[in-house]
Amino acid sequence: MYIPKVILFLILASHISIVHSSQASGFDEICNIYTEAQNSNMPKEQLSEYIFDNVKKRVNLPEALEAHGSVFHLTPAKRYSIFKKAAEITLKKTWDCPAIEALMK
Repeated sequence: MYIPKVILFLILASHISIVHSSQASGFDEICNIYTEAQNSNMPKEQLSEYIFDNVKKRVNLPEALEAHGSVFHLTPAKRYSIFKKAAEITLKKTWDCPAIEALMK
């Protein structure tokens, strides 16, 4: 079967876009979860449960999941900066999330 080069290029480009999108959405989805938690009226005791349950359910990117789980072995003061650096290395761009910064302390 012959596939024209233009179609092959479009398939490849869309695959790369999907992979990049899933990487971005992993860290961004974690940011969304923290933002939801920060904006809620939940008692502090429930925030952690809400965050961890939703990260487990809504995030599929292994790098984001690994970074999120790993930072809790660090002191609270170092958590956000290490998570931010992991996001930036994975995404190859600057990244920031004020809600994570506030709640990881």
